[in-house]
Amino acid sequence: MKSRKYKENRGLTGRGTDYSVYRMTPVQAAASAAAGGAGGALAFSIFFGAGIPAAAAAAAGAAAGVKYGTKFFKERRNSELTMQFKDLLESIASSLSAGQNIPCSIESALTDLKQIYGDKSLIVKETSAIADGMRNNLNPEELFGDFALRSGQKDIRTFAETFSVCNRSGGNMRDVIIRTTRILSEKMQTEKEISVIASKGRNQLWLMTVMPFIIIPMLKTLGEDGVSGNNIITVVVKAVGAVIIAGAVFAGKRITDIRM
Repeated sequence: MKSRKYKENRGLTGRGTDYSVYRMTPVQAAASAAAGGAGGALAFSIFFGAGIPAAAAAAAGAAAGVKYGTKFFKERRNSELTMQFKDLLESIASSLSAGQNIPCSIESALTDLKQIYGDKSLIVKETSAIADGMRNNLNPEELFGDFALRSGQKDIRTFAETFSVCNRSGGNMRDVIIRTTRILSEKMQTEKEISVIASKGRNQLWLMTVMPFIIIPMLKTLGEDGVSGNNIITVVVKAVGAVIIAGAVFAGKRITDIRM
């Protein structure tokens, strides 16, 4: 049975961004493929020597580079969105404190965000879509809920749910937004501290990963036949070593990738 093709969620306006999907620009894709291909070819050549198999390793590395690059740029975009969303909440809270209602607060926040991030930034596009929707008599609860659903981020989804409950029950919206902003700021600070602590382990991981690719060429220059030769035994040993290194890198990344 064929799986259904995923249909991107463009939101209520049909022009929204589905943040679960990321398409690299041609420059990003070319850079990721080039880095992965060069890494694959170099690693294979160091272990087994250059040749046609090295070209196959370069192709596999390029494919892995594109996959990893997509994940990297997607995570960077989502992190950027979260940071900008915090500034949106701060601007809305400031306007509410000045006595403005929700629509006017969002319009004021849009003006502020354009000055900070520019018209093409993620948060300006999303805030502009929310403001346009409200001008067309769409409910702000639905608009924030739509944004939260497309973002796929727990913090934004929690705010949208809290906003909906507070707006319906007539709660103090200013206090809710201020508290949400404070929680987001504290969470970001904690994540930053965790990242600094985990960076030591990541640096050690990459150092240990690179060492074999430095030691092997050094041994080859010393005329070590067991390293430079490619008979059945040495190929098997090198292949097992390469698998162990790849497994260690994968396990190390899982251990040092700490998320809240």
